[in-house]
Amino acid sequence: MGWDHSELSDYRHRLSIALKAANICVFEVDVERQLYTYFENSEAIFGVPGDKILADVRPFSLLPPEEYLQKAAEYFVHEDDGEEVAKAFEAVLEGRTAVYEVRMRAANSEYVWCRVCVTPYKNSHGQKMMVGVISNVQNMHKKIDTLIYESKLEPFTRLYTKRSFEAICTGLLESDEYSHENFALVMIDLDNFKKINDTYGHMAGDEVIIGVAEHLKSFFRGEDLICRYGGDEFAVLMRGIGSAEQVKRRIDQFLSEPDNRYHVTKSAGIAVTGTEAGSPQEREPGSGRFHELLRQADEAMYRAKKVKNKSCLA
Repeated sequence: MGWDHSELSDYRHRLSIALKAANICVFEVDVERQLYTYFENSEAIFGVPGDKILADVRPFSLLPPEEYLQKAAEYFVHEDDGEEVAKAFEAVLEGRTAVYEVRMRAANSEYVWCRVCVTPYKNSHGQKMMVGVISNVQNMHKKIDTLIYESKLEPFTRLYTKRSFEAICTGLLESDEYSHENFALVMIDLDNFKKINDTYGHMAGDEVIIGVAEHLKSFFRGEDLICRYGGDEFAVLMRGIGSAEQVKRRIDQFLSEPDNRYHVTKSAGIAVTGTEAGSPQEREPGSGRFHELLRQADEAMYRAKKVKNKSCLA
């Protein structure tokens, strides 16, 4: 015997309470008609009512299958995560359950990392249906991202470690995505740092290192990568630079600003990927571009120390 209207209403009310308590969203799709038929507690995930979502996606059901999938993906899923959704839908068509994590939104809301579990079934009329459960895993992804980021930093200075710096720089310099950008690699060394440790002790040496690290972080831009490359040696990869002379003037300004009470001076070597803004050097993938820049910047830094100059260009 089927449920009457009041029983069905009570059931949906209890389900709504349970979904709100669990902070999850449930949806249903008529696979054959390409039609979303149910979206409950979507506010918990997207801040958008289910009725609004159903109205937005209803016109998609009139499209050919490939266009429907494209439109639905554009509405719900970040463009970089479309492949995960396609795999899940293929699994559902084959009668299998799929679980995946993607960045989702609805009605142009902000993207949120979601875990989605979709399961195929047939309703009482024999129609192919799919039911899905969406949970918000944004905080978990933020924690993972934070842990990954923290693992790349040196605990003492909160600058990139040598290993992580080299890996990121190599990726940037070898990537076609950034081939239009000019870069400058700057190697910075403290002058006569050993005397500080010998004269005032290692706590004074630590104070100098921390002072330089804080100065680097405040002086350079957020898109520049800063590393403690060795004991008293630092490295900076500057992105989207102008001319080599502009970079040198900028570095000379940094070197002229005091950052410790022991008056420890610094020397710097600069290697630039392009001769002028807008004309980056041609390169081949896998050409060891970072290590060549590193060699040039290192040699320029030691020239600067010998001539007691603020900085030298490679």
